[in-house]
Amino acid sequence: MQTIEIRNIGPLRETGIVPVSQVMLLIGEQSTGKSTFMKILCFCCWLEKQVMIGGDSIVSKYTHYYRFWNELKKFHHFNDDFLSDSSCIKYDGYAIQIEMRGKKSNAKIVRKPKFAEIKHNLKISFLPSERNLLSSIQNIENLYRSKDVDMLFNYILEWGEARSQFNVAHPLDLVFVEKMKYHYDEKYGDVLTLADGHSKIKPYYASSGVQSALPIQVLATYLAGEVGTSAKISPVEYLKQLNLLTDSKIDVKVLSAVLSEMLRSEDTSKPIKINKIPASLENVLNSILNRSSYQSFHMFIEELEQNLFPKAQFELVKMLVGLLKKMEQKSTGYTSTVFLTTHSPYVLTALNVMMLASIAYEKSPDKVRDIGLEDYVLPKEAYSAYCIKNGRFENIVDEEYGFIKGDFLDSVSELVDNYTFELNSLIYGNAEG
Repeated sequence: MQTIEIRNIGPLRETGIVPVSQVMLLIGEQSTGKSTFMKILCFCCWLEKQVMIGGDSIVSKYTHYYRFWNELKKFHHFNDDFLSDSSCIKYDGYAIQIEMRGKKSNAKIVRKPKFAEIKHNLKISFLPSERNLLSSIQNIENLYRSKDVDMLFNYILEWGEARSQFNVAHPLDLVFVEKMKYHYDEKYGDVLTLADGHSKIKPYYASSGVQSALPIQVLATYLAGEVGTSAKISPVEYLKQLNLLTDSKIDVKVLSAVLSEMLRSEDTSKPIKINKIPASLENVLNSILNRSSYQSFHMFIEELEQNLFPKAQFELVKMLVGLLKKMEQKSTGYTSTVFLTTHSPYVLTALNVMMLASIAYEKSPDKVRDIGLEDYVLPKEAYSAYCIKNGRFENIVDEEYGFIKGDFLDSVSELVDNYTFELNSLIYGNAEG
């Protein structure tokens, strides 16, 4: 299991050792450190991926010249004031461990004992709270300029890659609004088809809710579809990796045939079996294939609830859980994950419904199937939820029952209830007098 611990960075004082679950939710007031935590976790996951697919040079690169912190702050818009001499990041991942202590120290990166067996490729995507800029500003992909590759620049690139998967013949049915579909057209760009099936508009003219939610569903669906497929690696890159992994003399004609077969294969998760090559080379090629094909995805979403009615918030949470459920069918051996930050009690309640479905399914699978939630049932331990108060993490999942504590859900509306009681007392009390 992955874990992360953060101390004294930005608004975060002490998180404790936080296990990384399949669905992880952070809730809290503004400026409590939710995004800070998620950005650091995302960067650690990304760096782990680079080490798994990139070799020794990556470890050396990020353990010298303060590159770990410098690139983290550039990409995720931190500044040096976030750090102090008592700052600490400790990440324990699938394949590596990362530790950074203090303001003026390099990160340490250690491979785990079974690194060679564990290493794999995966997709990682960070959806910032500014995601609706893609729709609200026309041609932002041509207008946005940054002297560094930051999260917004990267997000624009990911959006361009993801949207091309949906065309007029294979549109995406949107879950957060009734009877609306999305597709991408090379000539006209992003297109929304309305309920009548004929009216079409660009997201630029759609509601703010559609502009905020559209990237979530498009990118999530794209990431899930990429699991089990091969990353776009040229034959030249395969040859470079072969040179690193074997000293054997290779028949170029045989190798060319093997590479062609690998690149044509629709199911890249299956091992190669070709009789003309020795077993040693076959093992090496399968190792490269495992490193190049995507085994899972990590998706990080800031403020899922932006501009959305509560029902739409619920449908987005449900959709994300459903995609994670579908990943079980791909049997890659690695777990895909979704991380959410929110201010919304409705997102919290939606997650609670999904958690309750997992608990109920163990007792009565037929009844959960009857109410239409069987395709959204994850293991009970797949969920975690935390509230951040005064820079510290508080686990808000009831350990005995496995769902979000009722007193925390009630506390969200406590202030409103108190005001309502006082005002009703004034109104109706005066009327009676």
